[in-house]
Amino acid sequence: MTQRYQRRTPLLHRLLAAIGIVLSGLPGARLAALLPAPVSRTTMLRLVMMTPDPPAPTPRVLGVDDFAFKRSHVYGSVLVDCETGAPVDLLEDREADTFARWLTGREGIEAICRDRAGAYASAASAAAPHAVQIADRWHVWKNLCDTVEKAICAHRSCLDPPNEPRPAPVEGGRPEVVQAAQTRRRHAEVHALYDKGVGIDRIAAQLGLDRKTVRRYAQAATADDMIAQYSRRGRHGIARYAPYLNQRWNEGCTDSGRLHRELRELGYLGSARSVRRWLEPLRGTDPPLGGLPEAPTVRQATTWFTRHPDGLTSGESLRLKQLLERCPELADTAAHVREFAKIMDRLDGTRKLPGWIDRAEDAELPMIRDFARNLRNDLDAVIQGLTSPFNSGIVEGRVTDLKSIKRQMAGRAGFPLLRKRVLLVAASRRVPRVTKPTAS
Repeated sequence: MTQRYQRRTPLLHRLLAAIGIVLSGLPGARLAALLPAPVSRTTMLRLVMMTPDPPAPTPRVLGVDDFAFKRSHVYGSVLVDCETGAPVDLLEDREADTFARWLTGREGIEAICRDRAGAYASAASAAAPHAVQIADRWHVWKNLCDTVEKAICAHRSCLDPPNEPRPAPVEGGRPEVVQAAQTRRRHAEVHALYDKGVGIDRIAAQLGLDRKTVRRYAQAATADDMIAQYSRRGRHGIARYAPYLNQRWNEGCTDSGRLHRELRELGYLGSARSVRRWLEPLRGTDPPLGGLPEAPTVRQATTWFTRHPDGLTSGESLRLKQLLERCPELADTAAHVREFAKIMDRLDGTRKLPGWIDRAEDAELPMIRDFARNLRNDLDAVIQGLTSPFNSGIVEGRVTDLKSIKRQMAGRAGFPLLRKRVLLVAASRRVPRVTKPTAS
């Protein structure tokens, strides 16, 4: 019930300490006043500091990453058990000596997940030579994205589209001749690849078309079947609005949703899908007069290079294809990036990464060659990062939690209090839920 020389019962002491762990000083004091069990904010923090640290066994797979006390100025390190996701400890800085001292004497660590920074790598090699080092996949991919951005900056002039004469506007009714020619050309391109056994996804990525469109062309035996389908569509009510659609297309409006809303105001009762189908043949022709493509920015082009092909729109795929046709160096860069992405996606680093590095070093691409040489300097850890199922993603999640705790205390908590709260908050989340006994 009580303890000697104490002003609170053990139950109240544990209650106030739990409130302080979750809410910190001032918010915890406000909640305690409503219970009512009023205490000051300094007392609440003192109760938190008096709480012993939770037990932290030596993890088998350790994750380490830095976090900012003051961004771009002062940094610390957070250590996480990658198997359970629980924080193990916090370090006051991100120096190699500090991390090495923490590793000394902990023989149970079998693997260390880290970023590409040299401090953590050197500390792990010196203090835990028996542990396998795993370079984080996200950081490896981020390094490759930075490399691609530098390569695109070196070929910035290739981003400008060639100066071509503007096409003549579409006049009158729907251009059946253009539609038929476009359909025959697409049908021939699709079947030239489909008949060789190329998959629908690869054809869509290569031609810059949607997968459903490619599948529809692949299932049609002849182009005349597709033309007949378009002819049957023309009998519906949307054909009456062809002059308006052609006018808006020539003005640069290519958004089918917006055009559908405008047609609804004019009395059209059809669906937005019909409008999209109506515009399909025109999307593969020359751009409208008011919507000639501008040169993409370096960041946009970098996104096209490094995003999954299925994540690109048909317009982005087409512009990327045109860019690669204009610049052979960027085309070779994109080929290396796609090959590296397959290795990362399939976790096939042990078998494929050394060969990729050899080919990249032999390529006439300075940026890719430097990236490959950088990988070779940390080859074992990078291979583990592209092979092992472990990575630093769980560590990044704990860094996010740590930032939330810092903001809750307005960034004014010293390192001892911050470390105490990070460890105790994580431990409180693992407390099993108490169930009421059932009546017999």
